[in-house]
Amino acid sequence: MNNAIAQQIADQGGVESYLHAQQHKSLLRFLTCGSVDDGKSTLIGRLLHDTRQIYEDQLSTL
Repeated sequence: MNNAIAQQIADQGGVESYLHAQQHKSLLRFLTCGSVDDGKSTLIGRLLHDTRQIYEDQLSTL
C-alpha cells in the first residue's frame, strides 16, 4: 500500500472512515498506463460510454 494512503487512513481513524470519505468525493482521477495497442483509449472510452458521460454526437465522431 502507498505510504501516503496508509497515512491518510491512520489520520482519518481507520479504514471505515477513509472509505466513507472516498465514497463522497465528486472527482475521480484515473491513470492508465501501457504500451502501444494495450487498449488504454478503448478502456477510457468504454468507461465514459458505460457511465453515460459522453454525448451521442461526441460518440459518433469517434
